[in-house]
Amino acid sequence: MYTMDHYPKTHRVQAGAVLVIALIMLLVSTLIAVATFEMGSNNFLVVANLESQRQAQRVAEAKLEEAISDWDTFESSLMTPNVGVFWCQGRKNHECVDLNEDAIADIEIYLGDPNPFCTRVEPIKNNDLNLNDPDDPDAQGCFIGTPQSGAVDGAGSGGMSMCSDAVWDIHINVKDLPWSDSKPSRVTVRQGVGVRVSNNSIPPECR
Repeated sequence: MYTMDHYPKTHRVQAGAVLVIALIMLLVSTLIAVATFEMGSNNFLVVANLESQRQAQRVAEAKLEEAISDWDTFESSLMTPNVGVFWCQGRKNHECVDLNEDAIADIEIYLGDPNPFCTRVEPIKNNDLNLNDPDDPDAQGCFIGTPQSGAVDGAGSGGMSMCSDAVWDIHINVKDLPWSDSKPSRVTVRQGVGVRVSNNSIPPECR
């Protein structure tokens, strides 16, 4: 029987080289496995964050439409402390939203201040008024040449009506709450809104 001392030297060198190569291959395989796991985890987080951001944007757009649809209340909320289109924890024009339905608010939606901001006034032509639209009863009052009860005061020429569109720039913001598991990026949604006004009562901000 051969002892270790009796093995040829070349055999001992080859055995040592195989061991080193095996250890290197094991290390490379481990690094590849760890890198693959990290990439998968990062991709999952990216997808989750994008989905949270899309959810936040959809909710913000819905809240913006809610504010616009109740324009009188929205406009009053800018000047009256106890008036708001929505509320969150006693703060007007703020809304706390639970995205993942775990009974914990994830994001806070709020209207910027000052908001809205009047950008311009666009005169309305008589031809742009649909006098037969039941959803637009104020069109008759704006039309020049058709005296009606409740018509706005004023006069016009060149086919212009007695009303204008005051164009407002409104923006609504979203931020994640500190205790939330959902971490969407901050979102800002902006929209222009035309509000019909009498030519005699154009808001000072638009002049």
